[in-house]
Amino acid sequence: MPEEMRGGIQPASSTVVRELSPDARDQLLRATEQAGMHLGRMAKRAGPELADDMWGNVLLGLHSRLVSRGPVEDLDKYLNRCVTNQLCKLRATVEVLVGDETLAVLRARQGDHLTGEVVRLNHELIETVRGIRALDLLTPRQMAVFVLGQILGEDNRMIAEWLDPPTTARAVATLKWRANREINKAWRDGRLAHLGFDPPR
Repeated sequence: MPEEMRGGIQPASSTVVRELSPDARDQLLRATEQAGMHLGRMAKRAGPELADDMWGNVLLGLHSRLVSRGPVEDLDKYLNRCVTNQLCKLRATVEVLVGDETLAVLRARQGDHLTGEVVRLNHELIETVRGIRALDLLTPRQMAVFVLGQILGEDNRMIAEWLDPPTTARAVATLKWRANREINKAWRDGRLAHLGFDPPR
């Protein structure tokens, strides 16, 4: 999983909690206690590893909001909205990476805050995927599986659910094998050197 797509965030420490007012501290602790419910929702859509990172992003965002502006009006609504936003960002990133969008089209849509954020955070990743796609090595379905599996690190079951239309984990394994064979061949032939791209694991 590329670092730019991962939160890598630790829960709020006692040092962080002491910066907050009593009411804000109470909201942060209540949010932490609700982790299981929100993690379950995110894990269904993104897998447990990404869900942990996204929940870390939610807690960091909440902490920043509590420090700068004090307690939120409705904690449950705030957390639900944050979780939805995290899932939308992930979905938008996946659609950019596996779809036919180009950076030129994306930049033209910079008025869309979400699209702009995807481009900013994943510029290098998007460029690498575009470079591989430009070589016309893979079918669109193979490319989608390659991106989701080798670059984003999803397992076959999750990839099967992400694909449009969805398929089976067994079918994904076959697509992945064929995609990796083509990418490895291109890498050995030096066709991916300009991308700074290592061969699949």
